[in-house]
Amino acid sequence: MSHVANGTYSRVDSMDMQEARDHYSVGPPYIATARDMYRIALTWTDFVPRVHDNYPHLLAEMFGYCLAAAHLNLPHHVAHGFMVSDVGSGGEGWKLVDDIPKDVVCDGPPKHKLPHVLHYCQRYMLGKWFIGKYRLRKDFISCESPLLMEPPPNIVNKNHQIAPDGTYLTFKSPHAPKRNAFMLCMLIPKLNQAAEFFKQHHCEGKTANFNKSYIFHRSIDD
Repeated sequence: MSHVANGTYSRVDSMDMQEARDHYSVGPPYIATARDMYRIALTWTDFVPRVHDNYPHLLAEMFGYCLAAAHLNLPHHVAHGFMVSDVGSGGEGWKLVDDIPKDVVCDGPPKHKLPHVLHYCQRYMLGKWFIGKYRLRKDFISCESPLLMEPPPNIVNKNHQIAPDGTYLTFKSPHAPKRNAFMLCMLIPKLNQAAEFFKQHHCEGKTANFNKSYIFHRSIDD
């Protein structure tokens, strides 16, 4: 921590693991006063290049935020229901999804019972239905690219996965099919809405492709 704090003393050096886990193992979204967030931002931007010196990998910038908040003694109250991301993870708001009746998880689930944030960080699969940010074509937001084919409500009845490379996978958790269905049914239409907005405002005449035919397999039948 001495290098990260540029040779100055940091209370992080004497912090126990319980305090670190309870108050500083955090990620966005953050809610803070402007005064506190300004202090964190100044220290965060100072720390993060040296955090990267010690940990030159993905998430170094998030670790920099956690260390800055801890250094400044600005503990966070951690809420676990705002966000969902990894269908197999604990500490996220998946109970909200698990409690949705299966027959409506992809057909108008009640908005007041949904997580506030979908963190599009993983890949999601159910049958041959698939979405993954690293496989999405780079020109998806363009006039020429087709829109994504949107899954039907009964996708939730599938209980297996077929990856784009043909690998057949089964689920280890009974919650996984519904969680994957939820993310597919929420994310794909939202991505299409973003692409449609671009096409409506930046494409002339017949150049905009609104065909919902883009999939990651040769066919969607499995």
